[in-house]
Amino acid sequence: MVEVFGAVGAKQVHEVDAGGSATPGCSAATLGLSLAEAKAILAGLQRHLVQAQAEEHCQVRRRCPRCGGQRPLKDQRPRQLRSLFGTVEVRAPRFEPCRCGVSLRTILSPVKEIMPDRCTPEYERMLAEFGALLPYRSARTLLGTFFYLGDLPTIDSIQRRTL
Repeated sequence: MVEVFGAVGAKQVHEVDAGGSATPGCSAATLGLSLAEAKAILAGLQRHLVQAQAEEHCQVRRRCPRCGGQRPLKDQRPRQLRSLFGTVEVRAPRFEPCRCGVSLRTILSPVKEIMPDRCTPEYERMLAEFGALLPYRSARTLLGTFFYLGDLPTIDSIQRRTL
C-alpha cells in the first residue's frame, strides 16, 4: 500500500502489490522478492506517485497568482512520462488565461512545465551512460533486464541520448 499526502492535506491510499507466495514452504529461490516482482512493485509505486504529483501541480497552477481565481479548463489530454520504472500516463489539463489578465493571454499547460521532454532526467542519463559504455543493442538489452521500462527504447533513441 502507498499513502500519498497532498499539500492540501488530502490523503490517497493505493494498493501497489499484494505480496505473498502461492507455494507453501521456503527455499532460496522463493526467499524475498524476485527481480520481476520488484520491477512490478516499483512500476506501480512510480505510477501512483507521478499521477499524484502531476495532479497536485495542476491544481496549484490552476489558481491565478494575481487574483486567486481558478483559470477555466480548456481541455484535457493524456500524456506519457517515460522513466526507469515504467511509462506512466497522466492527465494533462490545459487552462485558458485568467479573466483578470490583461498582459499575459496564453494557454497554460502545467504538465508540460514539469515534463518538458516527457521523460525523467534520470531516464535520459541512464540511456546515455549505458549507450556510451556498450554497443547500443547491448545497452538496450541490459536496461530491459534491470529496469522496468515497459516498451524498450529504440536503438536510435539510445544513440540520440548518448550523443
